[in-house]
Amino acid sequence: MKLTKLALAAAISTFAFTAQAVELDSDSATVSMNVGLYASLTGLDDFSLTTTDADGSAGATYSGNDDFNLESNGQVHVSMSGGNLSNGTDSVSTSYGLDNAATEFDTAADAVHNSSHNVSASAVLGAISAQKAGSYSGAITITVSSI
Repeated sequence: MKLTKLALAAAISTFAFTAQAVELDSDSATVSMNVGLYASLTGLDDFSLTTTDADGSAGATYSGNDDFNLESNGQVHVSMSGGNLSNGTDSVSTSYGLDNAATEFDTAADAVHNSSHNVSASAVLGAISAQKAGSYSGAITITVSSI
């Protein structure tokens, strides 16, 4: 009998509690955001060109390279530019490449990207008297842009 009274009391209190929690109104909303395209180049350092030919000899080829990392949260276009190496008055014809190829590439469509890449440069001397002995330098620029 006590058990029946307890069950009845529990049922009445549950009914009373439920009766108090009547939902009068509700609403909903969509929460959204748009993540912008972003990219970062890291690890690109100055580098020197060296030769295995006789230093300063006619036709000597100088080459060098450096690695850098490209990280992006979407597809991007990568390009590079650079001029001839110069000592202020003389210059040496210089060619450049990214990942041992052309001077530009696109990352994969509809994908993030986080990979190491390589920039290379090479210069070939002309006749011995075509350029003065000394230090030559130039600047390269690697640009990441949206597609």
